[in-house]
Amino acid sequence: MVKGVALVEFDIVEGAKIRIKYPDDLIIPENTVQQIEISHNFSQSYIITEEKNWNSISFYNEEKELIILLVLDKYDDGADYITVIDEFNKEIEAGQEGEELKEQLKRIYDFSLDVFKTRDEVISKLSNDLAKEKVKLYNLEEKFKRVIKSDILNLESRLLFLFAISEPLSFEKLVTKFDVSEKWLNKILDKLQKKKLIVFNKEKNFYQLRF
Repeated sequence: MVKGVALVEFDIVEGAKIRIKYPDDLIIPENTVQQIEISHNFSQSYIITEEKNWNSISFYNEEKELIILLVLDKYDDGADYITVIDEFNKEIEAGQEGEELKEQLKRIYDFSLDVFKTRDEVISKLSNDLAKEKVKLYNLEEKFKRVIKSDILNLESRLLFLFAISEPLSFEKLVTKFDVSEKWLNKILDKLQKKKLIVFNKEKNFYQLRF
């Protein structure tokens, strides 16, 4: 989330200095201001600055000789806020000055908060949807396991159910899953291969569903 926004200009005596900022109590260390100015080197560019106690994205407007600076939270990705900087750059290009410019600064700051909120809501929704799908998958796998353990279905059907929900399995692993002889298990596996329902990978020594 954006902590604040500022405009930085170059003074021949003082070097880089803050021309205007919002909120008014936004803290921007002097050495950081100078470092960002030097990094842009008076060329139009985006720069993401990440240090131990600092995170920001800035853009130098070559024509207006101004740096637009967005101060971010520690874990923000500066690239996510390029559109916010571009939006404010339009206001600078339009020739906004003084109080009008500060009002636009506040508007862009509020806009950046909306961007963060929207992104956060989208991520939250995706996380919830993913969690629900994982629960559905878990329940489905548990149901299949219940069917596999039953003695109502024949071994052929139970094997197919197992292959449907499992990673590839070696013969040794399959033996531990069913209370049958190795000879009978081999016979059923051969039968399923002939029906082209499963395949055996000789190189990796495992069976899997033909899919």
